[in-house]
Amino acid sequence: MKNIFTLPMAAFILASCGVGSGEGLNDQGLPIKSNDNPNTTNPEATLTHIQETIFGAICARCHTGAAAPRGLRLDSEENSYAFLVSRAADEKPELLRVNPGKPDESYMVKKIQGDDDIVGGQMPLGGPYLSKEQITLVRDWIANGAPRTGTGGNTKVSQQKSRVSDADHFIADIHFSRALQADAFLQNSVQVSLINNSGELMDTKNFSITFAEQNLHLDVDLAAQEAVAVDVRITNTNVLDSEGKALDGDNDGIEGGDYHHVYPL
Repeated sequence: MKNIFTLPMAAFILASCGVGSGEGLNDQGLPIKSNDNPNTTNPEATLTHIQETIFGAICARCHTGAAAPRGLRLDSEENSYAFLVSRAADEKPELLRVNPGKPDESYMVKKIQGDDDIVGGQMPLGGPYLSKEQITLVRDWIANGAPRTGTGGNTKVSQQKSRVSDADHFIADIHFSRALQADAFLQNSVQVSLINNSGELMDTKNFSITFAEQNLHLDVDLAAQEAVAVDVRITNTNVLDSEGKALDGDNDGIEGGDYHHVYPL
């Protein structure tokens, strides 16, 4: 296991006018949960549950028996695992259908999301397509290692989305593959810098964070800032998940490690 600090846990909020302003806190001094980040904990991110609700209930309408498209049979839990996990994708052999621990590099995820780089149509072919919640469930199972049984290994960042809102605000939503403990972050665990045209890092205090179960919502004020990218780092100061395991921030399969990502603007 990597070395991580063992400081006491504390809930946090980094307010847009600076740390310690009290904004975004309730009467008990705890972070206010954003309505945009409902409780989306996925304790059922297992192959058994996904087989019952998605693969078997939806995909197996076509992907069944010897005549299954591309030879991909999803008509039983055993077949889904055998034909998906660590198997090369027919349409893009350089990718695996399911790459354990790496949902963004799993061709099946690209197909159900309808990514631009897929061959053919989004799945299920012709729709109706899977809901955001169903896709997130599949992503979480893969992020945790795509285990044959159970909920798998270390908790990782399962999905990250970003956008620029009203030209002055950068928004990032970071989703973890398991719920993190309620007091998961210490103050200053999340560090944000802006990157200018010269590639230099510029410190900023003009950002706010809200946290709810599996989701971290970041809002950075870009007004009067000449930035081309946002640098986000979560320092792993004993960030624990719902099973008491340290967050695998750098996605290397070992508990601990910082999460670091540069978001272009």
